[in-house]
Amino acid sequence: MEEALNTEATIRQLSELPDADNRRRHPRYAVELNVSLSSEHNFYAGFVENLSNGGVFVATHSLKAVGTVFEILISLPGCDEPVRARGEVRWVREYGDHSDVPPGVGIRFLELDAAGLARIEAFLAHREPLFFDDE
Repeated sequence: MEEALNTEATIRQLSELPDADNRRRHPRYAVELNVSLSSEHNFYAGFVENLSNGGVFVATHSLKAVGTVFEILISLPGCDEPVRARGEVRWVREYGDHSDVPPGVGIRFLELDAAGLARIEAFLAHREPLFFDDE
């Protein structure tokens, strides 16, 4: 899959963007999408609960450590091919008995080709962004 990410398409190096105070740089949108994550030794499936141009939240019980890098395939409705990206776990939300939110991982895109970014932007264009308080 590494070769698929290094095609002639321009690779957007999102990891080089400033990370001031770890604040979100992209609006997030509530979605329900299938996603597959693969690392050097493992394969995982989960559901994308929110998506932005900069990353995804994947609801899964297979939590991985902050810093883990994955190859990501996101299935968008109306697209024959999934969006391919490389991403890094930036934060983890563990299961809680008294919580009404699912466990999962927040993943920031490290590499996303121009075609994948365009498909994500087109998909999100008709959705309302989620609201997050700055704490």
